[in-house]
Amino acid sequence: MYEKQYTPSLHQYTMGKILTSRRLKIVCTVTLLIIVLCGASLYSNVYIDQFTTTTTGKTIIPTTSHLNGINLKTYSASADLHTLRDQLTYTFPYHSEQAIPKIIWQTWKTGPADSSFPTNFRNTQKKWTQRAQDQGFQYSLITDDVAGSLLENLYAETPLVLQAYNLLPTVILKADFFRYLILFARGGIYSDMDTVPLKSLNEWGSVTGSKMNQLVMDHRQSFIPYKNIDRDQLSATRAAQQPGLVIGIEADPDRDDWQEWYARRIQFCQWTMQAKPGHPLLRELILNITATTLQSVAGSASASKNGVQLLDPSNLKDYNVNYRWLRGQDPKYDHNQLKTKKNVDGTDIMNWTGPGIFTDIVFEYFSNLIQSNRNILLLNPDLTKQTSEIDASSSAVVSNKSIKRFYQKINEDLQTSAKLPWEFFAFIESPTLVDDVMVLPITAFSPGVGQMEARGTDDPMALVEHLFSGTWKESADSNAKQSNSNGGIPPVPA
Repeated sequence: MYEKQYTPSLHQYTMGKILTSRRLKIVCTVTLLIIVLCGASLYSNVYIDQFTTTTTGKTIIPTTSHLNGINLKTYSASADLHTLRDQLTYTFPYHSEQAIPKIIWQTWKTGPADSSFPTNFRNTQKKWTQRAQDQGFQYSLITDDVAGSLLENLYAETPLVLQAYNLLPTVILKADFFRYLILFARGGIYSDMDTVPLKSLNEWGSVTGSKMNQLVMDHRQSFIPYKNIDRDQLSATRAAQQPGLVIGIEADPDRDDWQEWYARRIQFCQWTMQAKPGHPLLRELILNITATTLQSVAGSASASKNGVQLLDPSNLKDYNVNYRWLRGQDPKYDHNQLKTKKNVDGTDIMNWTGPGIFTDIVFEYFSNLIQSNRNILLLNPDLTKQTSEIDASSSAVVSNKSIKRFYQKINEDLQTSAKLPWEFFAFIESPTLVDDVMVLPITAFSPGVGQMEARGTDDPMALVEHLFSGTWKESADSNAKQSNSNGGIPPVPA
């Protein structure tokens, strides 16, 4: 839809071609869109001024780490919309009963009609568009020159988000942020350009009645209890509801040196994901990235506007990417330096918009669910199935032993602190469910990687193959040399 609306530009048309009625309609449409989008941009600037003027004395962007009794699942916006969480909740309400929209989103610098479009991506894009055509999905490729204008339109009523997007100093940070923003606003499937769909989209675990979905549903009576659970509130009808967010395991390295290779011990991938619009987990991620950007790029200049405190002054380290992960514990690193295009490295990307912070927000959301509610469904077939049900393959046997190794830790965290630990997802070979978030095993989006017990691309669980053609690491690693001379840690490999 957006590709057709936004791709044409006025300078591509000569006066002779404009004379045809068909071309004239196109030009008029594009002109109208430009006027609308410019209007949206002007409206955003006016809106943020009015917004901060009417909320004097209140912190606009709350931290996502110190929730103070907030139930993220049932959160409703206050009448005066005085925080960014309120604005996002009100502007993009979550309707859990609706299906995930049948839309496929991809992004790249240019479109396939441009000569600079990579040859290898022409094949992958063709496979996605063919899937969309065959299975009734809408396909949209959003180019860099269109992404900003599209967000100006969608997020006109949340101008702080737009401000953060425009402040992001590198293309990869913006690309990461865009995928969360587009899924939160419109829903559907997002997948990087260097991915290939391996199976029908109707076979995904998000589709009610699919084999993957049924695998989870067959275990809905074997739910895993947690502290303060009310068993009477759990019902089969809740379990049968289509998931609202589908994510996959990217890394599950059972080795002592895992920090040299990955950002987190259990790491969720964000090169492919699927969501309903307005999902509260994505809201919290957007909130975190917005706050982190304002603090890490603008610093004290973003602390307030019109005399209003934008960021919580008691938790400013929560918003500073320099304090994320191992770097925050390094006394030699200059944690007060502001981020620019020249000093953003791989560690920043991982922990700012990439899988590091994505994984953190996922776990924070999961723990908030079970700490704030008494009817959260926890399904993990690999934890509950009997030994006789285990696949006879060697990898399944190893996984079962490994799961048993973590079982006590999982049980203690759930029963004593109502916290969902990373061990809950270690070595899973079946889809798991936490409320309406489905987590797929590593084989789903990372088949054929030859490690961490990921199976091949022909496995029934393999949905998308990732070809690992990322182009951001070269510049990030170059920036890392300067960071390391200042006491930084090496960039985390992709």
